[in-house]
Amino acid sequence: MNAVQSPINFYHLGSNEPDSRLQFACRLTEKARSLGHRIFINAASPEQASQISELLWRSRPASFLPHSLMEDQQPEAEAIAVGTTRQLEHHGDVLINLSGQPCHSHQRFQRINEIICQDEDILAAARDSWRYYQAEGYQPQTHKL
Repeated sequence: MNAVQSPINFYHLGSNEPDSRLQFACRLTEKARSLGHRIFINAASPEQASQISELLWRSRPASFLPHSLMEDQQPEAEAIAVGTTRQLEHHGDVLINLSGQPCHSHQRFQRINEIICQDEDILAAARDSWRYYQAEGYQPQTHKL
């Protein structure tokens, strides 16, 4: 099977604090948006989606990141959307995946970003996602931060 060229990146944070993933997701969102991408942040739960939304509003006063918190399945006009897997099909060309599950609709994204930390549960889920993406023909890249 030939490797698919769409990049899948695993950002491995040195912290063992799960909330460090949310802070990094905000920085990654800012970078992707500055490059003109539409971003979907796939949260593990509606509660985590709300937490990420709050961080995006107040992450850095100098870099305003307008976004939509998707509470239904309707597409939103904003270039950045935060939601859960059930809204995944409606938004973005870049995925920031915090769900703990691999993205099964990976073909529709130009780039998939998985953010992991030293938490054992998160590491175990990342290993499963890595294997899934490899089985789908991708060659995921790791970035240790």
